[in-house]
Amino acid sequence: MTILSPSALIFISFIGIPILIHVLNRFYVKKVNFSTIRFIKNLKNNALKKLKLKKMILLLTRIGIISALVILLAKPVTKGFMPGWISAELESRLFLVIDNSSSMTGKKNGQTLLDLSKQAAISIPQIFNNNTFISVMKTCPPQIIFSGRVNDPLLPEVINLINPTVEHDNLWTVIDSIANTINATEPVKECVIFSDFQSIKNPKLSLSDDWRFYLIDPGEIDNNLSINNLEIVSRIKVPDQLLKLKTSIQNTGNKKMANIPVNLLFEDNRVGQVISDFEEGSNKEFIFQAYPEKKGVLAGSINLPKDDYMNDNKWYVTAPILEKINCLIIGNSDDELSMFKLIIDAIDPDKRLINIESRKQPIVNRLFIEDVDILVVHNPEAFTQAAFDELDIFLQQGGGLIWFSGGMEIDPSYSKYFSSFSFPKAKTIIESGSGIFSLETPKGDNHILSDLNIRKLENELPEFYRYVKHNYSNEHDIHLRLVNGDPILLEFSRGNGSIFYFTSLMNLTWNNMPIRGLLVPLMYRLLVLGGTDEINTSPVRIGSTKWITLDQNEVRDQWEVISPSGEKNLIVPDFSKESIQINSTNELGVYDIYQNGKHYTSFSTYLHPNELITNNKQNRQIEKLLSSQKYRWIDLDNNFSNSFNETRQGKSLWKVFLLIATLLLLFETWVGRPIPKNTK
Repeated sequence: MTILSPSALIFISFIGIPILIHVLNRFYVKKVNFSTIRFIKNLKNNALKKLKLKKMILLLTRIGIISALVILLAKPVTKGFMPGWISAELESRLFLVIDNSSSMTGKKNGQTLLDLSKQAAISIPQIFNNNTFISVMKTCPPQIIFSGRVNDPLLPEVINLINPTVEHDNLWTVIDSIANTINATEPVKECVIFSDFQSIKNPKLSLSDDWRFYLIDPGEIDNNLSINNLEIVSRIKVPDQLLKLKTSIQNTGNKKMANIPVNLLFEDNRVGQVISDFEEGSNKEFIFQAYPEKKGVLAGSINLPKDDYMNDNKWYVTAPILEKINCLIIGNSDDELSMFKLIIDAIDPDKRLINIESRKQPIVNRLFIEDVDILVVHNPEAFTQAAFDELDIFLQQGGGLIWFSGGMEIDPSYSKYFSSFSFPKAKTIIESGSGIFSLETPKGDNHILSDLNIRKLENELPEFYRYVKHNYSNEHDIHLRLVNGDPILLEFSRGNGSIFYFTSLMNLTWNNMPIRGLLVPLMYRLLVLGGTDEINTSPVRIGSTKWITLDQNEVRDQWEVISPSGEKNLIVPDFSKESIQINSTNELGVYDIYQNGKHYTSFSTYLHPNELITNNKQNRQIEKLLSSQKYRWIDLDNNFSNSFNETRQGKSLWKVFLLIATLLLLFETWVGRPIPKNTK
């Protein structure tokens, strides 16, 4: 047992009053004349002993009554988290943290977890005495919104002004950093945290050991389906080809959900639907296929019905659907350029998709590729440093490159350039002599040749008579290889650009690929993959910075971004990086970028993984973070104030001591009552 007001114990000295009366009564003697004391002597062993015992019992009872009343005034409690007299009388610091991240918008009994937390937080200061200095912090964005005394009338208003967000909070990192900047000097330091504690990423705290933590859990979300991800599986994104999307949906609630429609929307029009049941805790994957509705930037989403947590019911996606590919082909001879023109004519005879430009440049001095989407380089004899520099800028900005190696790469004078581009290291030219090198049939369901319009792939695989042997690394994805393991087609990246690298030329003296039916669909796929710039449309996580790359001649244009809610903001480009930077991405949905009033591109935002509801509290991580003597869990219920007070200071015992005092008073009254027969 501890007491909250030890100063009241000074009244314990009042027990001296009945003792003093008892002692003084012994000196008070009333003379009575008796004819004989013979009968008095007979009472000495019986009645007088009973009288003395009665007086002693009354004395002890009165001492007990006074003691019980004094202890009652001292506010006795059972042992709590904080020593009672310390938390009640010394100056203290209260650090009140309210999590307003996305997951706190989930609902319980019709109210959001944030609203429930704010209501309870307003009652917290009433539990602390006026010597307490309080700091109130919200987590998104991390900010101390109030500092002052707990009895400040503005405090409830400030707490009520905390708004919900769709952002992510790094709860413990924020608490650690801000609590240390507070530099509290009070002897008592307590931190009350209202949060659903979805994730803990910071395993260590630098807070001093005298901090005590109260972890207030607002409860679990009972009814919730969560979209965990959405990705476009198809790499080819053109209007006349099906777009394949994969999504994962989990039931994170506490009950089975039946007949749930899962909808795929393109530009707010439903293009796919599946209806499914979800058992408690189950996770299902779905694959949708639909044709894009337009060229340009396609905006789509996966939608779920309303439940207790709305922010994970819709996942947005944006994808570039090709309108035109500007292709530049650099070859060593007119014959090579003619062959590539035949390939392009077979792919796009009406010139609706591909704009082609060809240059005969055995020695590549300059590239001049400002308006090019994909560059095809076939068998160059030499490449200058200026051309490498232009190529590097082109790739960094998201351009595509198809490179055919003819042996120039073996020259040691170029090794430093090729290594900086992460090219595979060319070793030597291998010739088959009188034989051939066979191509290995690709395995799996999603290789570079899958879904091509070819009846029997095995019959269309080319044979190779000559190739350049290369050393490759884990950075290189091998799409085609010979049966001896040497690669023929590799893919890797440089900056934001994609590179497709052939180790054999498109030449009948090297292989018979030019006369195979595989060539046209394969080149079509590579041109689309390399010519599709997905950098500007790639999604970003809520609150992250988005960079939009621009061409050099676009930097001076007027740029505007429109948020999902319709808010418009002018953006000044970064001239040095030839791009625009968008920092305010704190809304879920699709952001549209406009150039001189005309739509330029779009990108989507997605919820942070830690803000997806799990209903798995991070108890074990908290045990690693804080010792069991430093924190207490408290459920947020209708009797929260009493629960918090009892956890902090212990359960109040004043009723017990009031009952004891009352019983002792009744006992004293009964024992000290006058007995009529003894008064006669």
